Amino acid sequence: MKKFFTSLALFCATFLTIHAQDCVFQYEGKPLEDGATVTIKAAPDIFETLVCNTNPSDNVANGLFIVNKTSNKLSGSAKITISNKTMETDAILWCMGGACEQVTTSTKTKDFSINANDKTAVQYDCEVKREGDMLTKLEATVNGKTYTVNILFTTAESHVTATKTAASTPVAFFTLDGREVSQRPRGLCLVKFADGKVRKVVGK
Repeated sequence: MKKFFTSLALFCATFLTIHAQDCVFQYEGKPLEDGATVTIKAAPDIFETLVCNTNPSDNVANGLFIVNKTSNKLSGSAKITISNKTMETDAILWCMGGACEQVTTSTKTKDFSINANDKTAVQYDCEVKREGDMLTKLEATVNGKTYTVNILFTTAESHVTATKTAASTPVAFFTLDGREVSQRPRGLCLVKFADGKVRKVVGK
């Protein structure tokens, strides 16, 4: 009988280990339940362009991430599906696993990887041309299990005025691969400010 219970305990432990969550989405430093919705209200960037951004440059550590909870490097595939889109947008960009690309269709997929016990940012940005909402479902599949988070971009209660200071004056522009350019490029770019800080912003 003792052997039976020992075997049963080992089986349960193995079963739980196999089926434990390898990954979890995280927002504002806290893990999200599978299928949770993150609401992002549009706000003006330093150029006074109304944008929605899952990882705003002034608060990157509290943005949206997918976290690898294992001691192994994980690889997977991700898919976004845009629906219920009443917001008119320009330059929708999706970065995950270090690779960025422009989103021009309602669905898009990409591969990604996360180092052991590490996390990777889910950078999802857009410029707002007309008020409304845009719901995006992000599904990340790793080791046969799919993790889901919904991203709701909205202009509701987004009447905020951008404030410029001398320190926040742009002094140089760079592409994502670090090449300096003479003017602000379209899409996601790096901007160096007078205070020496470099931030990722969505260009027009």
